[in-house]
Amino acid sequence: MLYSFIRPFAKIALGLYFRKIYIANREAIPVDKPVILAANHPTAFIEPCILACWLEQPLSFIARGDLYVNSLILRKIYDWVRMTPIFRREDTGYSNLRNNYETFEKCYETLSKHMPLMILVEGRTLHEKRLRPIRKGTARIVFGALEKHRDLDIHIVPVGINYTNSDEFRSIAMVEFGEPIRCAEYNEVYEENQAKAVNQLTREMGKRLKRKVINIEKEADDELVEMFLKLEENEFDPSIFPVSSSENGLFVAQKKVAERINRLEEEEKQTLKKQATEYYEELAKHQITDRGLMLRSYGSFWSLMMVILGFLPALLGYLLNVVPVWLGNFIAKKIAPSIEFRAASAIVFSSFLYGFQFFGLLLLGYLLGYGWWTLLVLLLPASGYFYIAYQDFAKKWKAGHQAKKLDAATVNRLLEKRQWLKNRLTK
Repeated sequence: MLYSFIRPFAKIALGLYFRKIYIANREAIPVDKPVILAANHPTAFIEPCILACWLEQPLSFIARGDLYVNSLILRKIYDWVRMTPIFRREDTGYSNLRNNYETFEKCYETLSKHMPLMILVEGRTLHEKRLRPIRKGTARIVFGALEKHRDLDIHIVPVGINYTNSDEFRSIAMVEFGEPIRCAEYNEVYEENQAKAVNQLTREMGKRLKRKVINIEKEADDELVEMFLKLEENEFDPSIFPVSSSENGLFVAQKKVAERINRLEEEEKQTLKKQATEYYEELAKHQITDRGLMLRSYGSFWSLMMVILGFLPALLGYLLNVVPVWLGNFIAKKIAPSIEFRAASAIVFSSFLYGFQFFGLLLLGYLLGYGWWTLLVLLLPASGYFYIAYQDFAKKWKAGHQAKKLDAATVNRLLEKRQWLKNRLTK
């Protein structure tokens, strides 16, 4: 009940937080089969929320058990939103491990009903662009379910979830469904050697999931790769509507960047980093950004007119909607200081406080008998979204305007240097 009630509001909140949500290859999910969606885990709980909102069939999830143990309220919430706790020794100690038998039984039941089950297979969340080792729990759940229900045709679908920057408001999310694994193909190995089958299935899961994740192999290369990922991102200018799209051009481009840099020798990486840094420093010297260089068309007179005409309505939208959003972000920073939890917590708290304000004002208007008040309250979300759209456009205008002020020779030199950098990765 709560799952169905929350879902549309969560979809709106995620659509406001992200500038675009790309969800590609949904057709890879088998129809009328028991499915496990095996996803990576770069944020606290944004990944499950995106899939729950944009996949038609309701999902069940496996979530951290330490939160379940420590709060009676959270136990109820887990049940209401279809989450099943998993207990790990490092989180809850040995005493709660026995509770995993009940967790496994719930998973077997979910799969037997052909309901999709989402598992964050890395086990831990870390804000980075690399795939960490896959835990064996997913494979154990599969074989446990097959022992209990031998006729099940379970498929594991790898789901790569990538962000341009999950901690940044109006960033981009990219969801990639991969080639499914038919688990029945491992039955013969399992009957001969259970540990071997678990290891083989886990390795195959990691292999297929890695194809759908932007994976920087070495932490030392993070800064270099990010410079080039930004070049690819800035070549995309997604429209506001629709919020989601099935395209995957940005993911493919950024995935290639990471893979090419992973293959470079250390000396080549250092040379490339020096050259990329010089490019960004030259942009800064001219007080422009790479994004502005790509958005010079937004620096036109007509764009300026739109910025001017939209300023007052946008300011009104900001003032009418800012309090719950600001307060939600403030609370998130206080109670969730780690980067992995901050964005997810801000979305939750801001959405809750915004809903409290919205329905509170509606109730006040009803009690006072002011019909016009109700109409104004109903316009609040529209004014808030106008402000967000205006802010997106104004930032494009500002960046494009700064770049457009440069003389043609400087622009051409910067564009040539930019293209030269990109060509270095294609050699």
